[in-house]
Amino acid sequence: MMTSRLDRRHLLTLAAGALPLLGTAAAARPLDQVLSTRRLRAGINPTLPPMGLFNERNQIDGFDADIAREIARRMNVELEIVQVGSPDRIPFLQSDRIDIVLGSITRTVERALVIDYTVPLHTQSMVVLTKASGTAVPINTPADLNNRAVRLVQVRGTVGVPWIAANAAQAQVTLLDNYPDCFRALAQGRADAMVDVAESVVIPMRNFPVQWKILDEVLASFWVGIGVQKGNTTLKDVLNVILFEMHRSGFVNTTWQKYFGVPMTTPIPFNPMF
Repeated sequence: MMTSRLDRRHLLTLAAGALPLLGTAAAARPLDQVLSTRRLRAGINPTLPPMGLFNERNQIDGFDADIAREIARRMNVELEIVQVGSPDRIPFLQSDRIDIVLGSITRTVERALVIDYTVPLHTQSMVVLTKASGTAVPINTPADLNNRAVRLVQVRGTVGVPWIAANAAQAQVTLLDNYPDCFRALAQGRADAMVDVAESVVIPMRNFPVQWKILDEVLASFWVGIGVQKGNTTLKDVLNVILFEMHRSGFVNTTWQKYFGVPMTTPIPFNPMF
């Protein structure tokens, strides 16, 4: 773990998995096909603001979209944004419906067995989000979640799911398909808490009139890369060079602050080796 504590005021001013079913994957489009068709298909989750969101023209926008647009610009190809959700982002990649996937796809060993990752794009800090009052039992530390009376709500396929299985197995857990439904369940009193990355929760929770509480302790910090289909090394290699240049130029950090208003909690170290 890269950090152990989180500044609650820092986060509150800002107000993200299960493996896919494995089968025979469709052949990925290598770099030469992306370049010959002059089209890069990027999977982005618009229910994860500000990573992905719908703008006033009902188009997918946000941090991930800006990153994908810059990658396509540097490759001199057109960008096609494909809407994905947390449960289907890896299956879309495996079935060749997209060339790359963003959407805060945290780097884990389990996922690395079925997809390939680029070098890190950004980091995530996993925390407990709950309410200041109205929960089944008081929740002041992560250990308080391991209680049969506690009702947790999670998005399928996110990093909080295995953490709960290992650390809060006694809690009641409801899995939903997207973040708005999870926040609605919390706001309506149908759930007490969720375990997720701060970057996935601190902006959406502004949309619900609830006195939220984020526990101070960071449960884990993660690296987040861009996913490509397993074995698609020609595309992955050029993406690594592009991401390095985007970090070196400051584009990634500038874009992060554009959407979050503050720097990353855990910065990406500048390192040309990958």
